[in-house]
Amino acid sequence: MQGEVLGRRYAKALFELTKDDQNRTAIGAMLADLGVALGRSRPLADACFNPQYPTEAKRAVLAEAVRRAATGSLAGSFLDLLLKKNRLRFLPAIAGAYQALLDESAGRQRVSVATAHPLSPDDEGALRRRLEATTKRTVVLDLHVDPDLIGGLVIRWGSLYYDGSLKGQLERLHQRLSTA
Repeated sequence: MQGEVLGRRYAKALFELTKDDQNRTAIGAMLADLGVALGRSRPLADACFNPQYPTEAKRAVLAEAVRRAATGSLAGSFLDLLLKKNRLRFLPAIAGAYQALLDESAGRQRVSVATAHPLSPDDEGALRRRLEATTKRTVVLDLHVDPDLIGGLVIRWGSLYYDGSLKGQLERLHQRLSTA
């Protein structure tokens, strides 16, 4: 919970600072990539979080990430601030909140869709059109396959959740039968 609150706070501040920055989208991508890399790469996470490494070494690692992403000095200053305030561990939450602000400003809505089987391009297009009609925004689908669903799909956007999966239907039927 604290990570989400801090993530939104830092993301909003960075978003305001990048209002006139041409690198706004690149900064969001760099934050997301670095957040994922910190979660997946043990040596990178160790270099950034281990107190045995000096701050200058950590700063050099982050500066290299900024250099590779070509996002400019503002992104480097932001990561340096996170390092100084010992908030680097909240980078995934900050990246997510920053991306949500980018989407909102561009009139986009990210929708997470889990399906039991991969969707055909026609089905994906039909789903996107239906969601765009519902949300009145451009929809960006985050599709992933979850074979445990058996059939159907699960849709999440914002705080809304729709479970149209066979697994969900069976679980609801089981609950009704067990309470009857």
